[in-house]
Amino acid sequence: MTSAEEMDARRHFAGTVERLRRERGYSLDTLAARSMIGRDGLDRILSCEVEADFSDFYLLSGALGVDPGRLFEGIRWTPPAAGGSGHEITGGGQDG
Repeated sequence: MTSAEEMDARRHFAGTVERLRRERGYSLDTLAARSMIGRDGLDRILSCEVEADFSDFYLLSGALGVDPGRLFEGIRWTPPAAGGSGHEITGGGQDG
């Protein structure tokens, strides 16, 4: 089962990808072609129906022309064993 915090992180990631896509003037079909992720797969990632995996992160960052870490701006995860509470959205990444 996916935690609410994990879903928030997925939504934030998807929002960052969407913002970068729009900034570049790419349609979903263009981003799908540039990333070599099928349109249906891209739709499922951006609607948070499925988890993106490492290759998706790598392909999307390349297609958008950004460092992979940029896709995760504003998302932090601190393991509970290290005194953290899990996923935290810090607000970066989507606004600028």
